[in-house]
Amino acid sequence: MPIPLVERSPKEIAQIIKARVEATKDVRSCHQVSVRITGKRFDVDMHVSLDSNLRFEDVHKIASNIEREVKSVVPNARVTVHTEPLGYGRGELRTLVKEVAEGVPSSRGVHNIHIQKINGKLCVDLHLEVSANMTVKQAHEVSDQIEKRLRAAKLDISEITIHMESALDRISRELNRGGTELKWYIEHAAKRFPEIKTVHGIKIRKIGESLHVVIRCHFDPNISVKQAHETSSNLEKAIKSAYPNIDRIDVHEEPA
Repeated sequence: MPIPLVERSPKEIAQIIKARVEATKDVRSCHQVSVRITGKRFDVDMHVSLDSNLRFEDVHKIASNIEREVKSVVPNARVTVHTEPLGYGRGELRTLVKEVAEGVPSSRGVHNIHIQKINGKLCVDLHLEVSANMTVKQAHEVSDQIEKRLRAAKLDISEITIHMESALDRISRELNRGGTELKWYIEHAAKRFPEIKTVHGIKIRKIGESLHVVIRCHFDPNISVKQAHETSSNLEKAIKSAYPNIDRIDVHEEPA
């Protein structure tokens, strides 16, 4: 059962969240926990230190576990988790990455910054917000500029992964009800494609009268990127044929 929040201050809630997160498997420490109340919703932001040898797919799983743990304390909160390798100048690199990325013209901000050391090299994974009215080409140009500036900073970063989303999506409300049938259909439609091992993290957002769907798919790690993209495209077509009011589908391709 969620912990009652009546008469608790944001500082007290942050302390509860910190304790819960630090009790989560593979989390070494949790710091800079920020809790803000925006209207009737809580915004929770935190930095988490993890083992430097973890793979990015493990980091994403841990971040998802942390988000679930936070929501057990503060239901319906918007949770942002920034990860960094243990012992690496607490938050300094993450702050620099954020400053560089947000300094690029047309960047609307970045969040969920994950930094890991893989084979002795730093790898950065982040979410970039851009205008919903941008073309795909324009958005990719912003992404490319961020990558160029990060590499020019000579931070010894070997890999940079940028996930793009519109700022409108970021502030649009999540569907709290409904969507169950659609989620069921997506899960079953994915079973038509043997290249997809599992689907998870399905999110359905309503923007005006249209729907925006985000799906995380675990693919056979041995197939090519081209095959994964083709499979994602076919899955999107199958979903849109059944639900024509879906305006946009984002499939995040991850190794199984």
